[in-house]
Amino acid sequence: MRRAAQLFGPADGVRPRPERARRGGQVAQLLAVILLGPLSPASVQIPSGAPLPFVTIAAGATSSIRTPSRLVVRNDAEWRALWRRHDDPAGGAAPRVDFNRDMVIGVFAGEIRGPAAVAIVRVTRDPDRLVVWYTFRDTSPIPAVDSNVPSAPFSIIRLPRSSLPVGFVQVKTPQVLRRP
Repeated sequence: MRRAAQLFGPADGVRPRPERARRGGQVAQLLAVILLGPLSPASVQIPSGAPLPFVTIAAGATSSIRTPSRLVVRNDAEWRALWRRHDDPAGGAAPRVDFNRDMVIGVFAGEIRGPAAVAIVRVTRDPDRLVVWYTFRDTSPIPAVDSNVPSAPFSIIRLPRSSLPVGFVQVKTPQVLRRP
């Protein structure tokens, strides 16, 4: 028995006290968070709550909706009106949505100068509301070609119907370093 302790235990045969081992583990975890925090996935904003499935109906750089908007649509009349506002001059028919089981959410950046993109990246369900997580980012090429061209980026999704209120959270995306 003593031989096993010498082979597998500390050199002096004395085992560390459990509270000391726990404290050492906590210190190591704290140091890891301090040193690796900016690089670890935990430092990224991650939404809480149960994720909900969704389907992108339309997304792009050009919408006729020229003011920043975050919209929730729960019936066909509102959906057709939104699509006419968004798709005007094209005037195409709105994609079919079964509002007995689904609803529509849209994020519109409004008119901005230069190329940009909006993306709905996640929808979560909290006990008292739905939360739509979206990104807005500049998509200028390196070097920027023409930052005076107007765009109106948007993202429209379909997801399971809910009567809960909807909140919107813009997720910060890392800045891209550009060469001078």
